[in-house]
Amino acid sequence: MNQIILASHGELAKGMKNTLDMIVGDLKTVQAFSSYRDEEKNIKELIEKEIKDNYEKNDIYVLTDILGGSVNNEVMSLLKDYPKIHIIAGMNLPLVISIAISESISDGLLKQLIKESQQSITDCNQLISKSLNRKEENL
Repeated sequence: MNQIILASHGELAKGMKNTLDMIVGDLKTVQAFSSYRDEEKNIKELIEKEIKDNYEKNDIYVLTDILGGSVNNEVMSLLKDYPKIHIIAGMNLPLVISIAISESISDGLLKQLIKESQQSITDCNQLISKSLNRKEENL
């Protein structure tokens, strides 16, 4: 089973979890943590507890909002104690859904899921423009 930890600045991770729940149902294997400037508990401590509780039971995927951001850096520091976790920066909803609904994820499949999620980022104006240009060419 895959344990997914969503971690972000502000409410992004919680919003991602809420949207995931709406699309695929409430998954108990997905947790969301948000970082604030005035938080009582450090996000790293909260995530580390979740990792400790699941480290031997599940494959753990930690998705952070931005590579090199403070949240990503905090999570990256956990790799020395938990080398089996998978940390992915730049989360988006297609990637979260793909990991959440996949039973077993090989390194090759993870690479493919990341590539597919990157391809879901599209300039819709250009897409429409290309489509309209093709229609005009066919006339």
